[in-house]
Amino acid sequence: MPVLRAAALVAAIAGFAIGCVPDRLREERGSAATRGVDAPAPTSTRKAKRSARPAAEPPAAPAAAATRAAGHLALGTPRDADPSDDLLLVKPEYALSYNARRNVANWVGWRLVGSDFGPTRRHKGKFITDESLPPGMLRVGHDDYSGSGFDRGHMCRSEDRTSSEEANRATFVLTNILPQRHELNAGPWLRLEELAQDLAQKQGRELYVVAGGIYEGPIGAIGRGVAVPSSFFKILVVIEPGETPPRVSERTRVVAVVMPNVGEIEREPWARYRTSVDEVERRTGYDFLTDVPEDVQRVIEARVGDAPAR
Repeated sequence: MPVLRAAALVAAIAGFAIGCVPDRLREERGSAATRGVDAPAPTSTRKAKRSARPAAEPPAAPAAAATRAAGHLALGTPRDADPSDDLLLVKPEYALSYNARRNVANWVGWRLVGSDFGPTRRHKGKFITDESLPPGMLRVGHDDYSGSGFDRGHMCRSEDRTSSEEANRATFVLTNILPQRHELNAGPWLRLEELAQDLAQKQGRELYVVAGGIYEGPIGAIGRGVAVPSSFFKILVVIEPGETPPRVSERTRVVAVVMPNVGEIEREPWARYRTSVDEVERRTGYDFLTDVPEDVQRVIEARVGDAPAR
């Protein structure tokens, strides 16, 4: 499988402060007053997205950060036609593209295996401001979500990082969080998270996951300008135990969903929102699985319904 040249793409990130609150608890209910934020750029074609590259590569990152990126982004770094709003941050627990215009991640990507699960309990307290963001960027705080009517929705799930207190605490850093309706967060989104846990922890699969928000129509915001997605996407690539290179082939299982960020869907099955990676790319403007051979991408990105529906 091609390996991400992460050493040329990674921005190393500092350690984390302590604190969190459970992301499944219903947030304080208040009016979800919103403000306008930047509208999304027009969706590009796959050809245009693949040709879009920064004019010059950034300085090489430390070896440790490069190694982490190669793990979380081993199938490639998602790209769109406008790299100016993609600040790549790599933590030991996940990697993400941060959008300073929307004050949220464009996407968060992580590798998930059985050893990521352990006995660690969820941290309690406030969610954590990411102090590693460059000077001049708004650093979202816990209170930007308070009274908004939205949950602080994890992308990389808290339960996916229970091997240590440090790993679990990292999932409560606010660059890993987006505004989610409680009914989505505690409904079909949670059930898909549970499927991923079952595949990794009980069935011994190795998963590469990427998740984030989609912004269609008028875009509102909470707090000091935290953009609210109209829907959320998630892509899971499932590697079978003992599979050798090329580990991603036309037979590789892929799950892709787009779920609306609305109420009244708490009882819906996650499988209702199945789609293809191609459709996620069309609606986000991002090109995913960029280091997977093109002929393999054409097959696995077009498929829908590539996992048990439960």
